[in-house]
Amino acid sequence: MIEFISLAHAAAEAVAENAAGAEAAHAGLSINPAVVGFQLLNLVALILVLKLILYKPMLKLLAEREKKIKDGVENAEKAEVSLREAHTTRADMMKTAKVETQSLLEKARKDGEGVKNSMVTEAQEQAKKIMDNGHKVLELEKVKMMEELKMKAVGLVVATAEKVIREKMDSTKDAKMIEESLNSFAS
Repeated sequence: MIEFISLAHAAAEAVAENAAGAEAAHAGLSINPAVVGFQLLNLVALILVLKLILYKPMLKLLAEREKKIKDGVENAEKAEVSLREAHTTRADMMKTAKVETQSLLEKARKDGEGVKNSMVTEAQEQAKKIMDNGHKVLELEKVKMMEELKMKAVGLVVATAEKVIREKMDSTKDAKMIEESLNSFAS
């Protein structure tokens, strides 16, 4: 490349010398084909050098930057879609949790009512058993007292009969004996 620049510089000097000699020969304005050719050659060389050194790397840099921007936009769109899905999922989860909470509360309420009802029923059954046992005990006591009463009555009748048989009966003695029997029965 340095050789090319040196060659281009030498050609430019030769063109300048030729131009100076040609100017002297031609006092007017003229186009020198050698100068035009060297100028054209310099222009092509400059375009090639710029294309190799500046244009291709700049295009590569612009393509990379465009790709980064495109990837960034795609990632942003994906993130936005993902965010929407996350919001939708969260809303669905909240609805599901609310429904489950309501059903659990309803189940707990029903279970509480069931436990309450079973406890009331059990308490009523126990009260009924206690009352039945009380009635049975009272009935047994009544039977026992009746038995005792019968036994005392039999004892009194026997004692009265003994007294009646031992003593001769008369109306005053009968009244007195009945009164004594009633008094002993009352105590």
